[in-house]
Amino acid sequence: MSDPLASASVRRVVAALAAAGSNAQVVALAATARTAEDAATGIGCPIGAIIKSLVFDVDGRLVL
Repeated sequence: MSDPLASASVRRVVAALAAAGSNAQVVALAATARTAEDAATGIGCPIGAIIKSLVFDVDGRLVL
């Protein structure tokens, strides 16, 4: 299976985060992250530190 972090869409997100001055990291989990609890377990943090992706419609432009 290919590296999900190597996809063009993930690279665009990483570049956008860097361009915005964010130090956020994009990670691929070995197991499912269908829920916030799964994601927290996968990266070893409290569930309160997890948020699933939110998409906003800003004047017809979708923003992640």
